[in-house]
Amino acid sequence: MNMSIEILEFPLCVKNKILRIKNITKLNIEYITGKNIIFNNSNFGLKEPHKIIISNDKKRIVLLCYDDDTNLYNENLSEIITISKLTDIVKEILENNKNF
Repeated sequence: MNMSIEILEFPLCVKNKILRIKNITKLNIEYITGKNIIFNNSNFGLKEPHKIIISNDKKRIVLLCYDDDTNLYNENLSEIITISKLTDIVKEILENNKNF
């Protein structure tokens, strides 16, 4: 079965929201663009979400973001991660890093 893959552009508005979080630049941030995977000669396709990986030496969090949605989700899509919640997570990661 042939398929085509369309690489999506990472939403700039999401990057800007994340970069406004205080001290987040002290952590490693990796933005991985999502993809549309289309199976040719069928009506079947998949949307792979954009991924945001925020990490330091001891902890890592993976967030998912879809092209048509401004919300961020945890890795298993069970919870919406708001910017205020992400701010708390970043604060916790930075504080725990100081304790080691």
